This record gives sequence, C-alpha cells and structure tokens, in this order.
Amino acid sequence: MEIKITPRKLTGTIEAMPSKSHAHRLLIARKLSELQGGALEGGIDIPAFSDDIEATMACIGQLDKNTPYLECRESGSTLRFMLPVVMALKDHATFLGTGRLPDRPLSPLKEEMERHGCHFRMGTNKNTDRFKEICEVSGRLVSGDYVLAGNVSSQFITGLLFALPLVNGDSSITLTTELESAGYVNMTLDVLKSFNIEVQVSQTEAGFFRYEIPGNQVYKEKPGIALDGDWSNAAFWLAAGSLSGDITVTGLRLESCQWDKEILSILADMGADLDIQPQVDGTVTIRSKASILKGMDVDVAQMPDLTPILAVLMSFAEGTSMITHAERLQFKESNRLKAIYSVLYNLDADISYGGDWLSFTGKAFLEGGRVDSYGDHRIAMSAAIASCLCREPVYISNPIAVTKSYPDFYKDFDLLGGVIEY
Repeated sequence: MEIKITPRKLTGTIEAMPSKSHAHRLLIARKLSELQGGALEGGIDIPAFSDDIEATMACIGQLDKNTPYLECRESGSTLRFMLPVVMALKDHATFLGTGRLPDRPLSPLKEEMERHGCHFRMGTNKNTDRFKEICEVSGRLVSGDYVLAGNVSSQFITGLLFALPLVNGDSSITLTTELESAGYVNMTLDVLKSFNIEVQVSQTEAGFFRYEIPGNQVYKEKPGIALDGDWSNAAFWLAAGSLSGDITVTGLRLESCQWDKEILSILADMGADLDIQPQVDGTVTIRSKASILKGMDVDVAQMPDLTPILAVLMSFAEGTSMITHAERLQFKESNRLKAIYSVLYNLDADISYGGDWLSFTGKAFLEGGRVDSYGDHRIAMSAAIASCLCREPVYISNPIAVTKSYPDFYKDFDLLGGVIEY
C-alpha cells in the first residue's frame, strides 16, 4: 500500500493522544493491584488506542492463567516489561511477537533472570498464523542482587522494578553505567509510588543508580491517577507548526516524567515561535507557528524517540545540525537511524549518516519523492511531516505502520489540512 501526500501547510488544533509509555505502566500496575486485591472500584480507565497498548492489554489478561501465552505483537515495552512480571508469578510462560521484535535483543535481562531462577529456551522459529515464538521461560523469578548496564534498555530496568516487589525477599538493581532514557525509569517509579510500592533510589560509589526493592509488597491503587498526554506523538504536530503552519496542541503536562517533553526546549532553542498557556486542569495548551529555525546539535541519549522528527526539523533549519548518541536506534522497529537517513536523503535532504549520528545542512525546501516507512511508525509520521515543505508530493509505502502508536495519525493530518490520497 502507498499513500500520496500533496504538500500543504497544516493549521488547527489537536488534542494530544494518551501517552503510550504511561499507559503500558498503568495497565500493568493496575492488573497487579487487581490480582492482589488492591484495585479501586471505578479506578483509572485506559482505552485501547494503539496496537502496542492492545498487546499489553492482551498480555496482562494472560496473568489469570496458570500457563500464560503472551502475544506481544511488535511491542518491545510489552515483552520487556512482562518477562520479569510473569515469571515472578508463574512457573512457565511462552512469549511471541511479530515484525522485528523476535530479533530484538533480550540481553542482559535474560542473563540476569537466568541467574535468579529462570530458564530460557529461545524461539524455535515455530510460527502461528501471525506470531513467531520468541522464548519459553520456566522457573520462578527470585529475589537477589541484579546488575544491569544503564545504557542498553531502560525497559529491562522497568520490568524488574515491576516484578521484584512481588517476590519473597528483598532485591536490588545496580547499574554499571550511566542511565540512558532516565525519564522512562522515573515514570516507572512514579507509577509504582501511585500504587504504594516502595523503591529506594541511591547512587553507587561510581556515581551510577542503585534501586533497592523490598519483597512481598502489595500493589494498592491510589485515587486520582491520571493518564498523561503523549509528548512523543505531540512532537510531530509541534514540529509541523514550527516548520510551516500554525498548530495548537492541548492536553499535555509540563510536569510529566516523559523526557520527550524536551521537544519544547529544543524548538525554543532553534527559534520556534511557541505560546504556552496553562489550563485549570493542570495541562498546557501549546501553539506552534511557522518560524525560521536555526540549526543546533542534540544529544538524544535520553530521548531516542524524538530522533526522527528532530531529523526532519534539522533538514530545514538554517546552517548545520547534528544528532548524536543515537546508537540504540538500530534496535527499534527498523534500524531507525539508517531508515531516517534513507527517507530524508530520498526527499533531497543534505544529510550524512554514521553509526550513531546524523548531520545536516538545512534547506528551505526539499524536493519530495518516494520513501519507505520500513514498517516503523515514527518513520512514516516523520515523512508525512516533512512533506509540508516539499516542492513535489511525497509517496510513503507501508504507511499503516502508524497503527503501532497512533492509528488516527492520518485522520488528524487530514483535519489539519493535509491532502492524502490512498
């Protein structure tokens, strides 16, 4: 399937969709509180708003079974969060996935779980109609001292933080490097606190984080928990407004633990025309208007998901720009750094690519052309936003990749004045 987008300025107002990262965590915590009798009657309601969230909803439902069979689709968060959680509660489980997920790394989480009571039998390439087996795991997760690098995946840390309060005995997680994507771990800690789970955070002599987790804790939902608006997806509209248009985004919280809210600071530093208005419900309304942007360098170690839309911004920003510390993007739904380079190069951007970086010399306009989403939701959305300042139409193959995180993306694009032909 291919779509054709005719270049247009985008204008209007969009309400931020719910945060996928926050929703994953709340769903898991609430299910654990249900299993332990601590869920509130009429507590927080989380809609099924993307493929990844549907995957987590299906997987937490498997916790009601003696031998869970977890179809994680292509959701890395679902797999990496649920692996420790399930094995803290069950003696045997099977995990399956689609797309690139079965090939994405599970080390060093796998090895740490094996050191603490679990046995992995990795996938045998056995397939169902849609899913490929990732692994079968047996043996109950036990307490102890866990050691992880902080620069591989914050999702491994989150999975253990959810699981270890459930086991007998106290545990710790000690990081051996600086923590990347720290905002996501902070979000996990915030959710755990909202469910009365205690975690003590300190630093080692080397200056790295250590988490101490008492065992035998009970998840108990507190009243008043609210689901965040999604800064990762809002970034696409804020960028579109600053490039060519006038877009207002509602429903975001400046106090969110989502590190991707840094898109505001980056846009401001690039010279974007932003107007931020506080609302009575604790959210803000952000208006982003067409601006002449200036190039800058951005280290994305703490916010890798912003990389695709930052690359679009830098393709049009005056002067030179650079994205650094993006090596982990090779393990996303695509080799995301390479995919970004391919898409923008094919649209005529002045872009260079290295193993963990991208560099740009900005242009006022790109030419347009045909690109592939590589089955990656953020690549597809970035190509659509780039079309706003292209001279000719942009054709995107495999555009439905957006359903992974934002099924209504093209509907909202159309509402803002975009012109899409299927």
